[in-house]
Amino acid sequence: MKGARLLLFSILIFVASVTARQQHHLHNSCGRHPLVSCSKSALESTNSCCVENKSGLILLSQFWDVRAGYKDAWTVHGLWTDYCTNGTWPQFCDEKRAYPNITQILQSLGEYELVQEMNNIWPNSEGLVDTFWLHEWSKHGTCMSTFEPKCYGGDAYQGMVDFFKSTLSLHKRYNIYKALERHHIVPGHSYPTKKLVKAIEKELKVTPNLQCDKDGNIVEAWIYFHVRGPIKNLDVVPTLPDSHASCNNTLHYPVKYAGEKRSGSIW
Repeated sequence: MKGARLLLFSILIFVASVTARQQHHLHNSCGRHPLVSCSKSALESTNSCCVENKSGLILLSQFWDVRAGYKDAWTVHGLWTDYCTNGTWPQFCDEKRAYPNITQILQSLGEYELVQEMNNIWPNSEGLVDTFWLHEWSKHGTCMSTFEPKCYGGDAYQGMVDFFKSTLSLHKRYNIYKALERHHIVPGHSYPTKKLVKAIEKELKVTPNLQCDKDGNIVEAWIYFHVRGPIKNLDVVPTLPDSHASCNNTLHYPVKYAGEKRSGSIW
């Protein structure tokens, strides 16, 4: 019995070692000078695991949803990929990876902290987070070449995990609420649209594309990048928006949960 346990332990160590070497090889096979997406070299590259070579203009979309998330924080909409020049994008690129049970998969992989973070800063005001996350992953994430299973030794899920982690990391790096707050731009007031743009440019070194609803309320901000190497490396190169903003010269920055009454003690 003792010998069998020792053999099993040795096999597990061997498998873990091989997997680690494979991941190390995949991580380092891109070289010291990775290509930048949308460059001529990237678009001509045949190594889709080392650079986004199918599209390559990456867009971080952040919500100001007055019915979701913390009162002092923007939330995640998604991480999208556009083609480099014509303002269009691929979508729903691999139906086999359109996993309907995102939370269950992440928990089965031990990614409990990731799930908690996603619930906090990637929420859905309707409460249907798995449906929301599935939509964002299947529509956009499956179209990013550096998250494909072949880039992970055939692992079906790790690319999805890295997609979610990369999106959260970029969202935290580009904290719009704090950037605006430093310039005394806070919810509950109206401002010239240019004032928000300039504040974000100064604080975050990016030019945002601001989106408003039909009533002039700001609802979303888009930030554009090219990416040096795989997206998961988070080596982003900010670039200008490839589409028009929808806000007028003045916009309103609404407070969250306005008009909702606090309930009394439940005890």
